[in-house]
Amino acid sequence: MSAAASKIELSETDVEMTVLGSLFTNDDAMDTYGAVIKPEWFGDAFARYMFDACLRIHDAGHKLTPPTVMAALPVDLGGVSRNEFYARACSAGLPLKMMGGLVATLKDRWARRSIVEMAARASEDAQRFEADPYEVASGCLADLDVLMEVKQEKAGGSLRQATTALFEAMSSPDQQRGATTGLRILDTKLNGYRRGQLYVIAGRPGMGKSAFMCSSLRRTAESGAGVAIFSLEMTREEIAARMLSDAMDSTSAPHFGTLLKGEMKPEHDEAAWAAADAMSASPMHIDDSARLTFAQIAAKARRLKSEMEAAGIKLAVVCIDHMGLVTPSDRYAGNKVAEAGEVSGRARALAKELDCCVVLLCQLSREVEKRDDKRPIMSDLRWSGEIEQDAHVIGFLYREAYYLAQDPDADHNKLVDARWAMEFLIRKNRNGATDDVRLWCSIAHSSIRDNA
Repeated sequence: MSAAASKIELSETDVEMTVLGSLFTNDDAMDTYGAVIKPEWFGDAFARYMFDACLRIHDAGHKLTPPTVMAALPVDLGGVSRNEFYARACSAGLPLKMMGGLVATLKDRWARRSIVEMAARASEDAQRFEADPYEVASGCLADLDVLMEVKQEKAGGSLRQATTALFEAMSSPDQQRGATTGLRILDTKLNGYRRGQLYVIAGRPGMGKSAFMCSSLRRTAESGAGVAIFSLEMTREEIAARMLSDAMDSTSAPHFGTLLKGEMKPEHDEAAWAAADAMSASPMHIDDSARLTFAQIAAKARRLKSEMEAAGIKLAVVCIDHMGLVTPSDRYAGNKVAEAGEVSGRARALAKELDCCVVLLCQLSREVEKRDDKRPIMSDLRWSGEIEQDAHVIGFLYREAYYLAQDPDADHNKLVDARWAMEFLIRKNRNGATDDVRLWCSIAHSSIRDNA
């Protein structure tokens, strides 16, 4: 077979006609495939128009009967009457049980056409003198991300199939448990960092987001689970100093700021080297690139997952610090609500695609500071609507000591009592209960522990 003959035909009108005919002749076809098939999968403009018409008929609560379908057709189709077109389409239709392969082919050809169009567009853009090649590459990654999101979409199944899958999961509870958060109480409340789920951890500056990330994920990695941190705020050295101070596991250990200044005392050398050795064996990757789009983060995470799997390690957690620093795409041009929704939506999709937990750190709005009770509530999430919808878990960090230290009239004894306290406020937990969890913390060491 010659190279030319072996190429796939990217626009197969016969397949598209057969799909339409199968929808016309099977009463349950639109119920089964109407929400699965996308109009853009049809390469032929008329076939796309007809599928749109079928969707409108179905959404209006009607069946695809000959009168309803033909009413949506032009009287003359280039010399072919609408009655003749309808008859031809119906004669090409297949039984419902055979439609799965047809739909898969339809989707496959759309994906291939999309890749060809992306490549042509990238080639044209790359040859423009004024084009930034890295922005062109970033646009390619964003386009490919959209394609991959469609790949992850699955058709529905019967209730029996869903129930069978549930019982299979119940028979292996250990496999449903996520990677450890490093905190027994949160592992109990949240079932750890669960695969395929998006965790949003938010707080005002000074509440301990960076400390929580470093302390929790250090112990996640030390348990043998793969961890990837995309730090758009801190450098690798800052993260390493925080984790090293935490790993020395003592309130007498040097603060992470002391380590960054290179002022560690000789008596701490042995403990520091022991902690560093333990950390170096952990499967953790830190990317401290200052400016990344979500498409770039996703591409790097995919590559890292492959590298870890080649080494026999499962990527368990991808952490992004923080959401507000992810460079937005041009799609929403400064609309902060839409940009936030794009990041949270893609983070959720990435969790499903990579079968890992995505932890998204997030800043809270200044509205918190205007209230007497400064414990966060859901509306304090910046541009919160889409984030609330996308996240499986939302946890707020709160430290009363931070606010007491700024109040000259604060009770000294109350400040002393609050010094080591952090609250993890579970405000959304899709697969469990919400709760207020009290933790022990030493912000100077970036240490978070279960409350004794």
